[in-house]
Amino acid sequence: NADQVANDLARHEAVCAERWKTAFNRFDDMDSSLKRVETILISAAGGLIVGAGTVLFTIWSMHS
Repeated sequence: NADQVANDLARHEAVCAERWKTAFNRFDDMDSSLKRVETILISAAGGLIVGAGTVLFTIWSMHS
């Protein structure tokens, strides 16, 4: 009957709201983890670029 459907729908909405809340919290955690990984990768790339520049400068200096 209609009352049972309304009760089931209300229960379903409450469960889904809690699941979405949990999902959004996990999305926030993943977002902060991705930002940390991005920072590490950018730092590593910068280090590699500076290192390669130093090697090239050293080779150039030796041949001059």
